Amino acid sequence: MTDLQTLNEAYLAAAASDPERLAREFDEITEYMKASTAIHHGEYVRTCYMPKLFTEKVFRRFAEDIRTLYGILGKVMGAYYRDPAYRALFGFDKVAEELILRADPAVSLLPMARIDFFYNEQTGAYKYCEFNTDGTSAMNEDRELNLAQQLSTVYRNFRAAHTTRTCELFESWVRTLCAVYQRARHTDQLPYVAIVDFMDCGTVNEFEVFQGFFVEQGVPAEVCDLRSLRYNAEEKVLYGPGGHKIDAIYRRAVTSDILERYAECGPLLAAVRDDAVLLVGDFHTQLVHNKTIFRILHEPQTQTLLTAEERAFVDAHVPLTKTFAASDIPRVLADKDAWILKPLDSYASRGVHAGVECTNEEWETIVRSTPLEGYLLQEFYRPFVTENYGIGPDGTFGRNRYYNLTGVYVYDGVAQGIYSRVSLSPIISSQYSEKTLPTLLVDE
Repeated sequence: MTDLQTLNEAYLAAAASDPERLAREFDEITEYMKASTAIHHGEYVRTCYMPKLFTEKVFRRFAEDIRTLYGILGKVMGAYYRDPAYRALFGFDKVAEELILRADPAVSLLPMARIDFFYNEQTGAYKYCEFNTDGTSAMNEDRELNLAQQLSTVYRNFRAAHTTRTCELFESWVRTLCAVYQRARHTDQLPYVAIVDFMDCGTVNEFEVFQGFFVEQGVPAEVCDLRSLRYNAEEKVLYGPGGHKIDAIYRRAVTSDILERYAECGPLLAAVRDDAVLLVGDFHTQLVHNKTIFRILHEPQTQTLLTAEERAFVDAHVPLTKTFAASDIPRVLADKDAWILKPLDSYASRGVHAGVECTNEEWETIVRSTPLEGYLLQEFYRPFVTENYGIGPDGTFGRNRYYNLTGVYVYDGVAQGIYSRVSLSPIISSQYSEKTLPTLLVDE
């Protein structure tokens, strides 16, 4: 029995020892979340009674593997910049390519990322799901959920009996952004920071929480809609809507949204092209954020860049991925549970379809209606299952089986914390039955 299994079973047993308290405290946690700052488009974050437990040993392994992954991604980015033939493998249009090529990955390979993967807690094996390097989010969910867990008697007792810590994801980001700025600008001055997105699609509450942490750390910051920025080309100064000069942008707007609203982003793009402002999360992050990176990592041109150990790492952790083509349709229909279809560039699981979620008839309809451009075909990796107390498929509270998805937050190449999600179905998405769990690291 693994350490995690032992910890999980002990926690569940403690929860089950008092059913009335269990149900009451779950309701209290839910009510806390409804009134919390973890609200997105009017919806509160759903959760379970037990937090997600990981040992420090497991986290150290995640951190080591992130360093290996970043070494591989650095080679991919280097090849993109120096080799037009390799660049063509990505298939980006001229606008996206221009934005990427004017960025400088040497400032920071990936300032902020959340690397999502399916981790098997029994074997230690895992496969990557997504690399979120644009608009990385949900840090505030973990923060608020751990605060909500203080209403749980079992949580309080568990933390009193073990050496534990939660994941600190705010002050560390303030330090990271400032370090990137000071390194890039060769200064010891602190920047004036603007946290920007399209506010009609951003997680505004989370932005404001980040702003509060910046200010607490002595770093002036504001939250604003990307479209409200103003640029003075003669002065080479970018101004926020309140008229303050901006030194650094913490970019939460994803590249695909910027490209879709390109005409509305003129001031920001002009300032970035003139190097009048430091874009922390510059457009080179799109090389990793776009799901085509999974295909690129398996391409022969990439394999030749890698060491034997790095090739083995890709084989072990990057699911087989290819451009969806008409010739794939027969085998995809013949073995529906083995495949998932993903759009090249989206977020929040929009447009993602998995055969395991469909009847044969539904799957055939989806496959035959999926465009033959802009979609990837990927092998489906069934997530690891654990048990927890929460709202089940029948809408009542009880003990259920949940599929797991793990994400590691990485700030400027350093693993900083874990984001944990579960679902009653194998597709872990807000479109289905996704729930977020606060992560608790245990030193065992």
